Amino acid sequence: MSDNPKISLKNFNPDKNGTAQVLGELQSAVMETLWLTPNLTVSQVEKRLQEDREIAHTTVLTTLDRMHRKGLLLRQKEGKAFVYSTRLSKAEFERGIANQVMAALFSQFTEPALSAFVDVVGEDDAILDQLEEMIRAKKASNKD
Repeated sequence: MSDNPKISLKNFNPDKNGTAQVLGELQSAVMETLWLTPNLTVSQVEKRLQEDREIAHTTVLTTLDRMHRKGLLLRQKEGKAFVYSTRLSKAEFERGIANQVMAALFSQFTEPALSAFVDVVGEDDAILDQLEEMIRAKKASNKD
């Protein structure tokens, strides 16, 4: 298992919402469950997932194991069961996704990506002010 979780953008789907854009529906539901209530066993995760869907115990077990191997989840043995929690907070995970998407865009399409970014944020003066402040802070930290 790596120190950094593997957040793959190969299945990026902008038509989905939230973390499902990069994880898919089931893994996204697992992450949301564990962000809400960390340190759950497979059976506890399964019980929470079954509130919204039919799902087999083996599917939950396999999904949690795969997510652990990708570095998305931490697990520790408690008695005979593993207890799972997320490696990153929701904010850290979302920032990681945003960083990867932006880095991929800017590495290949610098000018169009910058232009599109300014067009998107340019609709809201409050966001432009926030961006301006972030740019000033970054420039100041680069001088140090």
